[in-house]
Amino acid sequence: MNWGKKIALGYLSFVALMVFMVYMCMQQKDIFLVTEDYYQKELVYEDVIVKKQNTAKLSSEVEINYAENGIKLDFPAESKGSTGTVTFYRPSDTKLDQSMPLVLGNGTSQIIPTNGMQKGLYVLKIDWQTNQKGYYLEQKITI
Repeated sequence: MNWGKKIALGYLSFVALMVFMVYMCMQQKDIFLVTEDYYQKELVYEDVIVKKQNTAKLSSEVEINYAENGIKLDFPAESKGSTGTVTFYRPSDTKLDQSMPLVLGNGTSQIIPTNGMQKGLYVLKIDWQTNQKGYYLEQKITI
């Protein structure tokens, strides 16, 4: 085999490898966006920044503790009567995301049940309001 055939064989092998890689990339079905409406969420992210600043000004931090039947959220005293949402965001699979209402009423704590949730890493996102003032907290947890 002379050097011309070796160059042609090397070039064809490279092209075949590239075609194969493109084909394999096109066959992947498990590519997820973080969120489907990421552009709209990006436009209102300034609100999230303000809510995070409000959370930092609270008299004490929100405590996240593991309880026997779920996760216990303990809020500061000034959060009585708060309402909002608690979202368990699973970075590896959006089908496992769960969102639940947060209603503190007269107390300052709530237990969020985690039974039925798949074990693994979640990002706990708490978005709540007290007296027309918004708060937001994100924390990584493992269930």
